Amino acid sequence: MSKRAVLLDALASMPKDLGFMLRRAEETAVHHRPTPQDWSIADVLVHLAAIEPLYLARLQKIVAEERPFLPYLHPETKPEPDPRPLAELVTAVGEARQQTLTFLHACKAGDWQRPAVHETLGDTKFRFVVQLLVDHDTEHLNQIIQIQEKLKSQKT
Repeated sequence: MSKRAVLLDALASMPKDLGFMLRRAEETAVHHRPTPQDWSIADVLVHLAAIEPLYLARLQKIVAEERPFLPYLHPETKPEPDPRPLAELVTAVGEARQQTLTFLHACKAGDWQRPAVHETLGDTKFRFVVQLLVDHDTEHLNQIIQIQEKLKSQKT
């Protein structure tokens, strides 16, 4: 399996992984911040849905421009609370991801080698920016697991 196929599979599986991880989550727990400075699961989902179009715009820019400059995406310190139900939040993440996947599947093999300059990482390529998105997913899926464990320990 090619690196491109592995990355596409990883990106496509993330919304399904979220659904599986959160299948038994209680609605109130999803919106609960274990401590005031912590993120809730809902906060993580809001962040994932908000950051996805920014990554898509970067990828589109790399394909459209010669060696574009990619500014660092500064993460939120904590998203504003979002009262939407869990199912809606997961759907928002999935819909945003589907737009990215539609674009990536339409890209030519040569597009995956196109160069760019990242503000903090320096010279990079389209493929590496896709890898950054996969890494971002992993980071936040792990964050959700940690939040779930904190919430579970608070119950006992």
